[in-house]
This record gives sequence, C-alpha cells and structure tokens, in this order.
Amino acid sequence: MIAVDVIVMATPVYFYTMNGQMKTLIDRTCSRYTEINDKEFYFIVAAADDNGQAMERTLEGFRGFTSCLEGAKEIGIIYGTGAWNIGDIKGSKAMEQAYEMGKAV
Repeated sequence: MIAVDVIVMATPVYFYTMNGQMKTLIDRTCSRYTEINDKEFYFIVAAADDNGQAMERTLEGFRGFTSCLEGAKEIGIIYGTGAWNIGDIKGSKAMEQAYEMGKAV
C-alpha cells in the first residue's frame, strides 16, 4: 500500500457495514499508515440491498480510514446492489462501471 499509486478497496456489505476482513486490513495499517500518502482510492461495495444509500455506513468507514492518510483522494465508488446470490452481479451496471474505472487507471 505504501509503494502503489492507486488502491481499490472492495467489500461485501454485511449488516450495513464492511466485512471483518476489510476492517482487519485497515486496522493492520496502523503501524505504518503515516507512510500511505498521496494515493487515489476507489471503493467497491456489494450488498443484497437494492438501495445504494444503505451502503453509506460502509463508505463512511472507508472515508474514516482515508481521512487519516495525507493526500488521499477518493476517485470513484461502485455500488453493487441486489447481489444476494452467486452470479447476481454478472452483467450488472456495477460490472460495467468497474470495467470502465479499471481502464481509466
């Protein structure tokens, strides 16, 4: 995370917040977070809920992390809504957005 220019943080949303593995990753940066400077961030959140607004708590968790990083810039967000079963996200608007954002990096 220190050596890269762009960081993509993606998580499934369980009970309106990020999963434990993502939170652990964020917490594990504590010893070196002051070295994670001037990065561009993309956030991808996926949930069964059809309402992107329901994922704001998760995004606020990401923003809480990046607010501690000098020069962090939020570049894009992808809401993978309505993803309850395996394969639900395939062919969705979120997949198109992810592809286009990836090409722009």
